Amino acid sequence: MKNRSFKIALTSFLFCSSAFSQLQQYDGFAYTVGSTLAGNGTWTNLNSGTAPVIASGNLTVSGLQPPTGERVSWVSGNIQEAWDLLGSTNSSGTLYYSFAFQLTSIPTTATYSFGFTGSSTTYGSTVWLTNSGTSFSIGVAARSSATALVYDTATFTTNDLIFLVGSYEFVSGATNNDISRLWINPSSADFGANSAPLSTLVITNVAAGTDLTNGINGFLLRGANGSPAGTMDELRIGTDWASVTPVPEPSTYAMLALAGAGFAGYVIRRRRR
Repeated sequence: MKNRSFKIALTSFLFCSSAFSQLQQYDGFAYTVGSTLAGNGTWTNLNSGTAPVIASGNLTVSGLQPPTGERVSWVSGNIQEAWDLLGSTNSSGTLYYSFAFQLTSIPTTATYSFGFTGSSTTYGSTVWLTNSGTSFSIGVAARSSATALVYDTATFTTNDLIFLVGSYEFVSGATNNDISRLWINPSSADFGANSAPLSTLVITNVAAGTDLTNGINGFLLRGANGSPAGTMDELRIGTDWASVTPVPEPSTYAMLALAGAGFAGYVIRRRRR
C-alpha cells in the first residue's frame, strides 16, 4: 500500500511536469500599455510601418485558462511586421500555436496575417483572411502562397471573438508533403485533451514549393495591403494540443497538490519505520 501511494504521487507529479514541458512559449503580453510589440519579450520587427502596440485589457476564451497581462493591437494595411523568435528550432513532429483575436475592420482582399516562421522570409501554416462583403472568412495555407490554401465556409464579422489553434506537421520523405491544420473556435470540451480533435481545415503542401526544411523558429504577426485591423491575445506555442489549449489552473494545482501530499505521506511513513 505504501509503495502504491508513492507510485500514484510520482505518476501525478510526472504527468503534470510532462504537460508543462510541452509548452515552448507563452506570451500574455504583460508589457507596458502603449509600447510597441517589437522590443518586448522575444519580439522583433521585420520592416517599417506602423508598429503593433500593447493595448489594455484581454480577450477571454471561455473554458481556456484565464488570460494574463494585456493584448496587442494593430492597424489595417501595411504594418511593421512583428516576429516572435523561439528559443530553439523545431524540425520534426508537429508544432502547434494558439491565440485569440478580434478584427476591428474587414479585410479588403485575401491576405495572411499570422503564421509560423522558418526564417524572416519563409512562413508556414499561415492564417488567411478574406473579404466576404460585410464579413470575412478564415483559411489556412501550407506556406504563404494562395496556391496551397483552403477556406472554411463559416463567416465572421468585426468584434467576433475567435480562438484559433494551428499546427504544422513535418512529414519525412518528399520536400513538399508537410501538413498544416487549423481549428477555428474548437469546442472547450476538447481543451486540454491528450490528442487533438478533428481539425476545421487541413492542407498538404503539394503546390507551394518546398516545406520548411530548416524547421520552425518563430511566429509572425503580419499586415499588408488589404489587411484588416485587429487585436490578439494569449499566444501559445507547444508540441502538443494540450499545451496550447490549457484548462483553468485549479485542476492542475489540485493534481500537483495531490502529488505533493502523496509524496509527503510516503516520506513521513518511511521515517516512522
